[in-house]
Amino acid sequence: MDQSLKDFVAEAEDILDNLDESISLLMDIDPDDHRKPDIINAVFRHAHSIKGLSGMFNLEGVSSLSHKMENLLDSLRLDKIPLSDHVVELLGQGFQNLVRMVRAISEGRGDISVELGDYLKELEQLEKGEENTQDNDLSTFIGIPSGITDILSEYEEHRFRDNIKRGMPFFRVSCSFPLDTFDVQLEALGSAIREMGELLTTLPQTNLGGDGNIGFTLYFTSREPEGEVMKTVGSDERTLESVPYLGGTPSGPGNQVIDTDTPARFEEGSFEDEIRGVSQTVRVDIGKLDYLMNLVGELVIMKSGFVNIAQRLRNLGDAIPSDLMMDFGKSTTNMEKKLVDLRDGVMDIRMVPMGQLYNRLQRVSKKIAKDLGKKVNLQFVGHETELDKMIMEEMVSPLLHIVRNSLDHGIEDVEVRRSKGKPDTGNIKVSAYQQGNHVILEVEDDGKGIDLVRIKKEAVRRGDVKKDEIYTEDEVLGFLFKPGFSTKEGVTEISGRGVGMDVVRKELEKVGGAVEIRTTVDKGTRVILTLPITLAILQALLIRNGDRIFAVPMGSVQETIELTREVIKTMQGQEVITLRDRTLPLIRLEKVFSLPPVTEGKSIYVVIVAMANRSMGLVTGDLIGKQDVVIKPLGDSFSKSVGLAGAAELGDQSTILVLDVAGLMTEAIRLGAMGKRAH
Repeated sequence: MDQSLKDFVAEAEDILDNLDESISLLMDIDPDDHRKPDIINAVFRHAHSIKGLSGMFNLEGVSSLSHKMENLLDSLRLDKIPLSDHVVELLGQGFQNLVRMVRAISEGRGDISVELGDYLKELEQLEKGEENTQDNDLSTFIGIPSGITDILSEYEEHRFRDNIKRGMPFFRVSCSFPLDTFDVQLEALGSAIREMGELLTTLPQTNLGGDGNIGFTLYFTSREPEGEVMKTVGSDERTLESVPYLGGTPSGPGNQVIDTDTPARFEEGSFEDEIRGVSQTVRVDIGKLDYLMNLVGELVIMKSGFVNIAQRLRNLGDAIPSDLMMDFGKSTTNMEKKLVDLRDGVMDIRMVPMGQLYNRLQRVSKKIAKDLGKKVNLQFVGHETELDKMIMEEMVSPLLHIVRNSLDHGIEDVEVRRSKGKPDTGNIKVSAYQQGNHVILEVEDDGKGIDLVRIKKEAVRRGDVKKDEIYTEDEVLGFLFKPGFSTKEGVTEISGRGVGMDVVRKELEKVGGAVEIRTTVDKGTRVILTLPITLAILQALLIRNGDRIFAVPMGSVQETIELTREVIKTMQGQEVITLRDRTLPLIRLEKVFSLPPVTEGKSIYVVIVAMANRSMGLVTGDLIGKQDVVIKPLGDSFSKSVGLAGAAELGDQSTILVLDVAGLMTEAIRLGAMGKRAH
């Protein structure tokens, strides 16, 4: 079974649980119970939900059955047929059949493989017996304004008629609320009424509003004494009235006789089928997973402590018996293997497919395109690509902002596209794929591209740069990430306030990611987000600079090389090396973090790091080795520090800094550009 059907089964099982609970309530209800409409409506909503869900997955069997159950429930809530044991039994059978269908899907047999026998015919026969005729206006029977029937929904009208036939006491409350709080106060009044009876309708009233207020009239029924009703809903600002009966009884609904002797037919073992779970999925609160991950993180630190103890014992030489030392080494190695399995297992649980985010993004994007009046073909690729749940949630705002930019700034109007020889419909493609230890998200459009001249002009106008200085394309595109930067002349609901790409970059840096832009005028723009697959625990390369130790996430490390100082050259104020015919700029941590100069030996090490198709060399005095580290956030004092992702504790209880490679490279580029211009 593919992942999409697994998602359907998990979601459907939740809905079926709710449907089962609501039908169970329906079985115990008294026909005169004022909660009846609410419970029937709840069953209706659950049937409607399973129909909508199955429709998304093109599951015809589940969709057809739930649609017919929905029809039956619609007739029931409109009182076209009365609530009876037979009807409840039919709903119970419908639930049972839905469970069998979902189980068939989970077993790969498909929903249409489930035989329903005469069940659908019984539903149709019940519907044919509906009472479809209605008689006089409601004002004929009770003291309400003539013609009110015309403004009631079909359901509300039937609730009036049903309550009239049962002789229920009617009440009307008139009230008005301030415009800024009317929704809260109206909901509170409605809740109070539902506690003692049935709220039939809420009608806005233009003559009750007054200055800055809005008026309403609510009709409801209740068997509570009028004095109690007055205590509950009456006040100085409200007028409560008893609605009198005028004589006569509506005909039709509720008087139909249904054969209640028809026995319900259940297949052998059906009850076990209903009770047994369908999917193999357990939904777990992300907070519980975070707690579990923190425990694993503590174990990782403890493991480092054991490794440290083992090394100290080895240093004692013959003081420790060799067989005891060997046993200790084996136990430590076995614990490391099991810990890796546990870590991978917990991290795997946190992984969710990108399809979950796509579903939400697709709907919102289509609405934005519609609001902008643009014809756009939105394509989403890589639904199955998995990402840590926490990182995915952090990416909602950045991804939505980038897509919104493409819709508003990138895709041209139809007339402009035609003048450029482009098809009327623009294209936006959102892709997700795994690349090593990273997930790449790309948003690509075939719009007008980014005007670099206009961006530089705006940067000059803001005073960010000087007019006569020369900048590379990357540097100009980098201006887009400055706070408040915008070339949009007018502010709209969609964009133009200059709040966006700087926030995108900050959100990316929070999770150790990077953003890169590629653009061609009249061809389109591609925004590339590079993300770590997961956070919390990562494998890092420990390096030493002077007396300080730093951790470099292994996901950013391409290779390490040993060099002599003589191979380092200086070009326009930037230190570089040549590696396999490539010129790589070098980063020195002491310069980025303003640390004291490091005394270097004849040889140095360079860690080649890469992020978003860009590579640099990180100069270090020594390579210590690889180790799992648990990243802890830095305090507020370090919130503005560029190039630091957090801190980590080593097994000897010392604390080191974890480098943010993307931020480090951005800062190195900035310092390098300053060096070039100084020359």
